[in-house]
Amino acid sequence: MLACRQVALGICAVKIAILGSRGIPASYGGLETSVQETAVRFVKSGIDTTVYCRSNYYRDRLPTYDGVKLVHLPTVKSKKLDTITHTFLSVIHSVLRGYDVVILYGLGNSIFIPFCRLLGMPVISVVDGADWERKKWDAFAKWFLRTCRIFAVRFSNFYVVDNELLAGEYFRKFGVKPVYIPYGANASVDYNRNVLKKFGLEEREYIIFIGRFVREKGVDLLIESFEKVRTDKKLVIVGGNDTDKAYEEKLKSTRDDRIIFTGFLYGSECDSLLKSALFYTSCSYLEGTSPSLLSAMAVNGFAVVSDIDENKEVLKGTCATFRSGDPSDYVEKMNHYLNNAGHFEAERQKTREIVNKYYTWEKITEDYIRLFEETLK
Repeated sequence: MLACRQVALGICAVKIAILGSRGIPASYGGLETSVQETAVRFVKSGIDTTVYCRSNYYRDRLPTYDGVKLVHLPTVKSKKLDTITHTFLSVIHSVLRGYDVVILYGLGNSIFIPFCRLLGMPVISVVDGADWERKKWDAFAKWFLRTCRIFAVRFSNFYVVDNELLAGEYFRKFGVKPVYIPYGANASVDYNRNVLKKFGLEEREYIIFIGRFVREKGVDLLIESFEKVRTDKKLVIVGGNDTDKAYEEKLKSTRDDRIIFTGFLYGSECDSLLKSALFYTSCSYLEGTSPSLLSAMAVNGFAVVSDIDENKEVLKGTCATFRSGDPSDYVEKMNHYLNNAGHFEAERQKTREIVNKYYTWEKITEDYIRLFEETLK
């Protein structure tokens, strides 16, 4: 637990709001998990913290969560309008509440920063990786997101990126140095061994992928490649896609009975599957700091993922990689690691040491608190 060491600077009397996510309790992905993990720790540090939530994602609209105040506002539920309409309402509401600092997640939401600053509300913006490169966006949406970088860089009090490589790219392009704060990971979680029985699994007899079924995650390549791997072990795929059901159904059409789809899982069920897996795997083409990879490093200790620069930066020399987009190299690496499991057990401790050094939620939270201090000077 973080101590409230910020009393001298008055940080404990500060009111902050977090905008741009779906809200908490986290029930979707890494961004929401980051909001939840940091917000709860802000409160434990004595900081008055409010998270804005999208009402259509929550049946039970709790007023608080572990001491974090929750505000539920409506939105237009569509791929292009969901985030921006909710953030617009959240910005109006937050201005009326008079928060001392706003944390604004999502690159597209940066368009609202000038309005916040004009009304005297400090903003820390968190840009979500190279979001404009995602295949789900059309040409206009990609142009809009690229343009929003200017608002984040020029009008935020500070802007945060989750990957050191991306931080360098932003600095070279705009000449304004970002703050690097990655996602975190929890190693100490509650495990539910019954989840193995639920899906007919045995400990260390399967590998696992966790993530949304979006094209840049390379789930189709993962499935097609695994179908060629010589093993009796299974591939467990945790996740789904709420907005592109056709793509999800295409992935699920595989005839390989070694591949098990669980749908979305969270909390102890997801952590338990990750803990008991032989290792984590991913064929992603595009990442920032991958929350699923960080969780795999913390909970399981070994991963075999694509060698994109962002993954290598997160791994910091641990675990294993294969050539991105190369199914033959993936199959070769899978055949090796699935048949030589004992050879990488020593890697697990090395991986957890990297997590403890760089990626604990306590460290991440302290980084944000220091940023509050700088913002309020």
